[in-house]
Amino acid sequence: MKQELIKKIQNAAVDMMSKVVFEEDGHTYKRVSDGVWLQGVSEVSSIIPKDWLSAWGAKEAVKFLGYSDYEEDTERAKEIFEKIQLLGNIREDGEGIKSYIALLKEAKGASFRKSKEALVDGKKGHDWLETYCKTKIRGTELPKVPTDALKRPIEQFIDWEKGNVAQWVLSEARVAYPEKEYAGTMDGMAIMKDGKLAVIDFKFASHISEDYYLQTAGYQHCFDPYEIPIDQRIIVRLPKTLEIDEWDKKERKYKKIENKIEVKIVDTPYTFDRDTFLHMLPVKKWINYMKKNGSKNS
Repeated sequence: MKQELIKKIQNAAVDMMSKVVFEEDGHTYKRVSDGVWLQGVSEVSSIIPKDWLSAWGAKEAVKFLGYSDYEEDTERAKEIFEKIQLLGNIREDGEGIKSYIALLKEAKGASFRKSKEALVDGKKGHDWLETYCKTKIRGTELPKVPTDALKRPIEQFIDWEKGNVAQWVLSEARVAYPEKEYAGTMDGMAIMKDGKLAVIDFKFASHISEDYYLQTAGYQHCFDPYEIPIDQRIIVRLPKTLEIDEWDKKERKYKKIENKIEVKIVDTPYTFDRDTFLHMLPVKKWINYMKKNGSKNS
């Protein structure tokens, strides 16, 4: 029975791929029947507002200017403060003000630079996970555990996988719902040790965002026309850094805690998440249209 289900899933994936052209960049898709561009699952789900983003950006900006909630950053704060004082004392030629404005411009981009700086390269991590899952499916030699910064999160993943996954079915699978004009690349699908069939999404991130719930619902919906009963959506967050910032409500400041693997079984109803995702498709389509044509209409 299990092998019949696996064969049905793999045949469904092959059928989806036959209906869609996946461009080389891995993020754009066309419908074979008429050449219509399809929207990407992750791009659609990502339009959900992220309330924490503005606060994080402000935190990184003021940290760059010398203020921090962490005791270990006090020397940096003192150094920046003294630099700003020095700039303020240079009044004759206006260079002090120019330098201070330049400093503010640097601070403005602090959050962007921080998002690019991480102990772990998420792209390399995803590539390793893809190779690992595919060798499990094919019964070939497993890849060696990395010896660089990826070693720690990969070992945490392997420990979780050995205790929870019975059999991988798909890895980096190109899935699509051409009639509803969307497609995407699903990280994995597996039969868990409790017998449940799960869509699994890997994230090298600092936290689990709720838009991932909609993203995984989008992937799952691609299998509905094939009558494949998926029981769970699982998000596996792998740590990019050794430590992570956590807001202490009592102390009203951030503190650093150890960054460990986090596994979330999505508990919002699938049908609710699916319908929300489907209603977001025209919204994203409108956003894309306005980016391309909006100024022409004004």
